[in-house]
Amino acid sequence: MSERNQEGYRSLGWIINKSEQGLFLAIAEERMQEELADIYRQGAVEIFDYKEHSGEYVFRDLQEWVNGLPEAKVFMVVNFQLALQSEQSLKRLNFSRDMLEGLGKNMIFLVTPYGDDQLAAGAYDFYSFVKLRITFADEWQVQAEQVFAAVEKSTEESNQEAESPRQKMARANALLKQAQNALEKADYAAGERLLVYARKIKGELLGAEQLDLARLDGRLAFVYEKQGRYREAAALYEKSLRIIEQEQGREHPEAARVYNDLAVVYEKQGRYREAEALYRRSMRICEKALGEEHLHTATIYNNLAELYHSQGRYQEVEELYEKSLRIRRKMQGEEHIDTAQNYNNLAGLYESQGKYREAEELYGKSLRIMESVLGEEHPNIAISYNNLAVLYEKQGKYQEAKGLYEKSLRIRKSVLGEEHPDTAQGYHNLAVLYEKQGKYREAEELYEKSLRINEHIFGKEHPRAAQSYHNLATLYFNQGKYQEAEELYEKSLRIVELIWGVKHPDTAINYHNLAMLYEKQGKYELALTYYLRSYKVFSLILGMEHPYTKKNYESMGFTYREWNAKGDFKLWLEEQMKETEETSEK
Repeated sequence: MSERNQEGYRSLGWIINKSEQGLFLAIAEERMQEELADIYRQGAVEIFDYKEHSGEYVFRDLQEWVNGLPEAKVFMVVNFQLALQSEQSLKRLNFSRDMLEGLGKNMIFLVTPYGDDQLAAGAYDFYSFVKLRITFADEWQVQAEQVFAAVEKSTEESNQEAESPRQKMARANALLKQAQNALEKADYAAGERLLVYARKIKGELLGAEQLDLARLDGRLAFVYEKQGRYREAAALYEKSLRIIEQEQGREHPEAARVYNDLAVVYEKQGRYREAEALYRRSMRICEKALGEEHLHTATIYNNLAELYHSQGRYQEVEELYEKSLRIRRKMQGEEHIDTAQNYNNLAGLYESQGKYREAEELYGKSLRIMESVLGEEHPNIAISYNNLAVLYEKQGKYQEAKGLYEKSLRIRKSVLGEEHPDTAQGYHNLAVLYEKQGKYREAEELYEKSLRINEHIFGKEHPRAAQSYHNLATLYFNQGKYQEAEELYEKSLRIVELIWGVKHPDTAINYHNLAMLYEKQGKYELALTYYLRSYKVFSLILGMEHPYTKKNYESMGFTYREWNAKGDFKLWLEEQMKETEETSEK
């Protein structure tokens, strides 16, 4: 996007976050107005769209709307050109300019260039009262019209009967809607095919470096992420980001969104430092462009908190979750599903810290809000039941946990269907509980159901499939079926090494469990090899004080003494770590 639009966003940010009350005007085509409304509607801005409130301009309508939201300070009136239907409406606007100013709020009117001409010619008194006038260009529309005109001219000159560019674009948009429907049903393969087809059509019409294609690439990257194709997802996000940075600028809210999306993929790849850097960059842009009270900013706080949670940085996690929760309670209210989700996340932190009573209270609060907003038959309710069940399971309250797991699974099967990843996860969670209770046959049946669904949806080389192999292997291990367990552990390890690499926490967990298996079989030297691999990864990524690192240290020390009772374990470990450092330097 041009410098003019970057300046426009900065000006809007100043109005929203810094300016005192006044009347402001933003000139943008309808498509651009929709983008602006989407960006700012979740922040400290109230939106009144004349597409939804048809009719001529009447001061009383805006007055009632503003008075009904006494806490809000900034109001954005979108598609105001639709309210300028006659000369009378323009005269009313002139007459009420002082009354609009008297509302004591920041009023931002969004109009098209034609609407701006109407105001300048017919509502001069109002127009002269505007504190700041901002112009936004809709570059997509300009580029698309140029492309359409060129292609249509070429078609006319060749005198060929063919589908017009506008018809092709309509077909591409229809494919995108079909893709969205497929993705909502977790049919990622169909969603991918439809997105790729739509992208091909749009690419032929608009060219390779078009902003609209960059956004489409972001959607396709999301599908790759869901399929566990993280390298492809990261590459496509990076490609999309390059174009968005070029067109919109590195400080644009849309660039911040892609920084966040790319950070999510990096986090899943175990690239924590890179993920943290991108989350922080996204957070800085959102705080500056949208304000610290914006819901997009709250989302970044939440995502960065989740990254820190996985690293055991609990103090930082709590601060960020509470900042996010404060914004959501202020902007969306107590009875909103996003607020409920924040309570859920904070409960998860307390659970990790062993603060079970505080966790149960927040899980319960989250569930009550979810049920009041969504009803009892919704996938989000199933998640809430599941989280509370996990908490009960950790406390040994198996009967309470079983009831909640079953309620969660019933909702998922009913609403999402049998062939859905969340249903597979429901089978898995109940299987884990049965395994802890020693109900191995029931657990095995559910693990196999979960595995079948994951293989069907994602294929046999996906992290979900690896998780199923790993869990089934653990079940066999607990039953003393070491050969069957070893085959599945190795199968799981091969997948995670391929997808995550050797320096990822999931890979380290696989190393640890395989080491435990070898230890049980008396293969101490082999067990030490895998304990050491796990220890190196956890100490590198999570630090020496993380529980996973400490657990590996203890397990490795015990195995070393079984293997070499007279040897000095600490000296042996120092030598092993020194060899690793020297190899890395080379």
